[in-house]
Amino acid sequence: MIKYYYIDDISKQQQGPFSLKELLTKKIRPETKVWRSGLADWDEAGNVEELAFLFDSSLSIPQEKTETIRINVSEESNHRPQAPVPTMSRPQPTAIRPQQSIDDDNKWNDILPMPKNWLLESILLSIFCCSPISVVGIFYASKVESLYHQKDYKGAVHASERAKVWALAGILFLPACYVLFYVFIVLLYFIAG
Repeated sequence: MIKYYYIDDISKQQQGPFSLKELLTKKIRPETKVWRSGLADWDEAGNVEELAFLFDSSLSIPQEKTETIRINVSEESNHRPQAPVPTMSRPQPTAIRPQQSIDDDNKWNDILPMPKNWLLESILLSIFCCSPISVVGIFYASKVESLYHQKDYKGAVHASERAKVWALAGILFLPACYVLFYVFIVLLYFIAG
């Protein structure tokens, strides 16, 4: 029975193996990357003919085929035929780990998860804490997604780290202002009186 693998759109992790019936319960979209034995490389589910039933409810699940090896034996041949050399199924990649080199031209770079951008936190801090420091966090947070889609994973990670630093600095801004204000009031009290 042929089994299918897919890359989850949210976690960017490889899932599988699954039968055609099991794929019905998964959230597979036409642009989800899938692979099965016999495919040269990962492809979008919408391009794999036997998966069309996932996107068109009028189609039924195709008959599942089993993979078999056929040996042709010639009646004229007196020698014993050699069985074909079994081919190894392609190794299934797992998610790229951050310690692997990001600069190499690895074909799995596009399944790296996008780093957290800290945009929401920076915006909320700017609004509720009146923190001008968070504006710098917003600047870096807005760069994360664009760098990620340009396949500059290192740059996206760096922008994410910078956005986090500035967002955390924005959290400390308001308490620091209160402390400075309190110190200023205490100094005025002692000077005046």
